[in-house]
Amino acid sequence: MKMKKFFALTFGIVLIAAACNKSAPSSNTPPPTPQGSVYENNFLKINVVNGWTAKAVTSNQAAVNITKGNYILYVRTNASQASGVEGGRFAEIGMGAPSVDAVVTVQPSEPCGYKQSTEAFENYKRVDLTVDAKVNVSVCKVPTNGKTVWYFSYLTDNTGGYFIYNWNGKPAKLVVTMSYNSKDINSFPEKGSAELTTALNDMASMVTSLEIK
Repeated sequence: MKMKKFFALTFGIVLIAAACNKSAPSSNTPPPTPQGSVYENNFLKINVVNGWTAKAVTSNQAAVNITKGNYILYVRTNASQASGVEGGRFAEIGMGAPSVDAVVTVQPSEPCGYKQSTEAFENYKRVDLTVDAKVNVSVCKVPTNGKTVWYFSYLTDNTGGYFIYNWNGKPAKLVVTMSYNSKDINSFPEKGSAELTTALNDMASMVTSLEIK
C-alpha cells in the first residue's frame, strides 16, 4: 500500500511539472515591443515612433530633437526668419545640420543637388534633398562612391516656403527638418534605400501628430 501511494505521489509531481513546463514561455520568444511615447513641453506635443528618442534642445525650449541612429528630426515652434525673403532662406533652416554643412559649403546658398517633393499628409509636403557626383557647383561637395545620397528633408505647406505659418488651420511659426549626423558624404543614406524610406515615413508619421500650444 505504501509503495502504491509513493508511485501515485511521484506520478502526480511529474504531471504538475510537465504542465508548468508547457505553460512557461519559450526562451526563444522575443521580448514584447515597447510602445511609442509622447514628448510634451510648454510649446508642443508629439507622438514619438518606437525606436526614436526625443530630447529637448538646450538652446531653444520651443524645439525638440528626435533621433534614431544618425537621423535627426528637428521640430521648432516659435521659429522666426531673419531674412525678408518670403518663406525664408534655406540657410535659416539647414545651416548647422551636420549633413547640410558637409554638402553646402557656402551659406547662404540654395540647396545643392536635387529636390523631390512628396505628399506627407493633408496640405503638407516633404521635400527630400539628394546629391551625386554629377552635381557640378562650386559651393557643393558630392559623394565619390558613385551613389546618389540623401542629406536633408524639410516639411513645407502649399506656399512652398521653408517656414510654415499655418499649422492645421491655426497660425504657426514652424520649422520641421530631418538631417544626418555625419560629415562623411559617402556614408550618407542612399536614395531609395529601405533604411532611409523607413526614417522618412517615420518623420511624416510623427509630425502628423504634432500639436502646437
